[in-house]
Amino acid sequence: MSKIDCLICHDRTGSYKKAPPKAGMPDPKVDLVYVAQNVGQPTRKNCGYCHFSGGGGDAVKHADLNSALFWPKRTCDVHMGGYGFECIDCHRTRQHKISGRSMSAPVAEGGFSCEDCHSKNPHYGNNLLDHHLNKHCETIACNTCHSPVYSKCVPTKVWWDWSTAGNKKRGVEKGKYGKPVYHFKKGSFRWKESAKPEYAWFNGYVKRMFFGDKIDPRAKGFTDNDNLTFEQKQKLVFTNIIQPVGSINDPNSKITPFKVMRGIQGADAEYRYLLVPHLFPYNKEDKTAYWKSFDWHKSFAEGMKKAGLKYSGKYIWVGTKMYWRIEHEVMPKEFALSCVQCHESLKGERTCDRCHQDNRNVDFKKLAFKGTDFKYMHMQGRDVKDLIGQTDYINFKALGYKGDPIIYGGRFKKLPLGYKK
Repeated sequence: MSKIDCLICHDRTGSYKKAPPKAGMPDPKVDLVYVAQNVGQPTRKNCGYCHFSGGGGDAVKHADLNSALFWPKRTCDVHMGGYGFECIDCHRTRQHKISGRSMSAPVAEGGFSCEDCHSKNPHYGNNLLDHHLNKHCETIACNTCHSPVYSKCVPTKVWWDWSTAGNKKRGVEKGKYGKPVYHFKKGSFRWKESAKPEYAWFNGYVKRMFFGDKIDPRAKGFTDNDNLTFEQKQKLVFTNIIQPVGSINDPNSKITPFKVMRGIQGADAEYRYLLVPHLFPYNKEDKTAYWKSFDWHKSFAEGMKKAGLKYSGKYIWVGTKMYWRIEHEVMPKEFALSCVQCHESLKGERTCDRCHQDNRNVDFKKLAFKGTDFKYMHMQGRDVKDLIGQTDYINFKALGYKGDPIIYGGRFKKLPLGYKK
């Protein structure tokens, strides 16, 4: 806690703020005596002041942390909007050590999971559906079903291309969400609202790149003279800066939802590692900052000098990916994914009665289709038109299955009936 400002977490006046770009120092206009006399337990406002703006703006970095969570609706986040949770209700603290793990940071002061409150068998009914859902918890992370879309409250940035920066004539352009899609200082962006997550096996461990680590050896990159289109850039070999560790064959791995942030960054053409740019000028005399000179060579040379790494004087642009786990914006249980949205085999006339004896007291079709209604969400203004009627939602084959596990069996066992399609 030696480098964290006490007041940024404990101010209860709402008047405390920083003075950019003063390296975290408070704004000189803040009445520090008044703030110090009105401290208390952190609220969502204290936490959100930093975390909702990670990456330099509202919902830029995290898919599920944004300004809407200051006062969210129940359908945006059932914990904060439905039950009035503060961040510290989950991120509990012991001797100023805050529980919680970020995908990006290797340091953690303690972890926690949904199971800490909800147990490993969170579906507490004794009916057929609850039995199967609890079995699913052995393989599927809670948010896979309970956060079927991310950034449904505020759009998040999913693409950031630094290679296009520098065109002052374009200035700043905004897209359909009212968010910038081009900024001459930072390049091109793409945003998504109510986006479908990408799914991967995750066992709690993360593989991260550090300064000086080599980019993917298959990545050829491109230069400023190549003028690649967005579609061509999408076909590049992308280097994973942050990626989950896990496998279908690992019993500790679960299918987990992620926002995948893709982008274009500078890399050293000879040393084959990512470059650190110097962006904001130190002072009026500084000519090396990109936002002053708009010269990438000067910017990379100064940035790498500060990072303590060599710069060859030659740079290329390469694709990068970062996986960000979906943790917040948990929807009420009635908006969780339905059986049919994942299992295509249940979409026809035959549903659960493929295996279970038909019971007149159980409406299997109603049971299988019980879940989030993307048509309703679309009517409410959410950008989910492409998700209406979709099945095989998490893409079983991409996760290593032969197909729908109802037909082909799970990862460690097959159905006792030996059903064949």
